[in-house]
Amino acid sequence: MNIYPEGHKGNYKLTLKQEPTYLTTGNFKCPICAAEFKGLKVRDVKLKLERATELRKYYKDFEPLYFEVNTCPECRYSAQTPLFDKLMASRKKMMAEKLQDLLHFLSPWTEELTTGDVFERFYLALLCYETCFPDKELLIAGVWLKLSSLYSDAGDEAMEAYAAGEAQKAYILAFQKCHISPMKEPSLNLRIGLLSIKNGDAKTARDFLYKVKINSNSSKLQKDAADDAINDLKAQGKIEDE
Repeated sequence: MNIYPEGHKGNYKLTLKQEPTYLTTGNFKCPICAAEFKGLKVRDVKLKLERATELRKYYKDFEPLYFEVNTCPECRYSAQTPLFDKLMASRKKMMAEKLQDLLHFLSPWTEELTTGDVFERFYLALLCYETCFPDKELLIAGVWLKLSSLYSDAGDEAMEAYAAGEAQKAYILAFQKCHISPMKEPSLNLRIGLLSIKNGDAKTARDFLYKVKINSNSSKLQKDAADDAINDLKAQGKIEDE
């Protein structure tokens, strides 16, 4: 059973700086198989933000994204660290069965994190979110967005575009199905708009970017970002003035 989409390659290289300055070890108990293990946790207070967009944050000297997903070494249950024990209890049995069927197809467990492990953990998180998390659409969208960044770092433009497309579709589905608080709507709309631009979908981009502009909960920064994106689309002749 292949957890990867067609087009995913097995020879990616990411620069994994496993430095104590930015990482610490935490004790975890798997909510699926009850195994107790030690996992890496990012020291958020040590991170130095260089710049940020709605689609990604960039840090100096260290990339926390690569260490974001925590995985049980026994059953391979995986989730981003803050969500590790937030699954629905009623879905644990189903999750355990799915993971059991997968174990034979996964890479051997090693203590030293590899590039292959990073991608595998994110795709396992997709499976776990799909199976046993509430508001799964929003979580799945976030993982696809981060996978797009991983593929970008690994130099695979085709898979970067594929993951961005999946993120766009998942965020639109989340917008339709999940309860989104009014304060979070501008961020979600802006994210969908920017992803739509990446995916060459100017009409959808325009629709969601205008939502940002007219939303009273949008910050000035968000409205400016939407304005800039809309003006770029107009300058390129992809949308017309209204």
